[in-house]
Amino acid sequence: MGRIAKSKASGVTLIELMVTVAVLAIVMAIAVPSFGDIIDKSRLRGAVDDAISLISNARVEAVKADRDVRVRFGGATGNWCVGANAAVEPAGGNPVDPAAACDCTNPSQCQVGGQQLAVLQGAHSGVAVSTVNVDFTFSSKLGLISPLGSATATFTSPSTKYDMRVVVDALGHASACVPSGKPTISGVPSC
Repeated sequence: MGRIAKSKASGVTLIELMVTVAVLAIVMAIAVPSFGDIIDKSRLRGAVDDAISLISNARVEAVKADRDVRVRFGGATGNWCVGANAAVEPAGGNPVDPAAACDCTNPSQCQVGGQQLAVLQGAHSGVAVSTVNVDFTFSSKLGLISPLGSATATFTSPSTKYDMRVVVDALGHASACVPSGKPTISGVPSC
């Protein structure tokens, strides 16, 4: 009698493959919503960071150039923009005129220190601003805001789950916080 040789087959059985696919499907079902939240928060933070950067640059330029700089939000809540405009250089010994508001829907009007200073409409797709009538001026002396007080604008993420508020205090310092009742965002304090 001859010997029957046993061959060792390598491979994956159908059951092993089905279990792997099922585990992978469960992991994906758990990870996809978390990934969506990360993208949502990232878009919101990008918009808020750009607005705070513009506001901070406008304040610095107001003090540096000794010219009032006016900051204004414009557009629509879902298609917003923000821009800054400095008072023009006086001529012939005349006093400096107040800074005119720029229409950030036409960013070429937003000039500070010879540079365009605007966050353009549509730059942050899906992020909305609750109010687009925020308008204030940085004084050339000390960078205080006028009208005296504070200015705020609330930004909402594309999913509307997250909000961040930009607050400019009377001294002209811009910061971000999460309004009460909204989910927290890592690294951002509550209002």
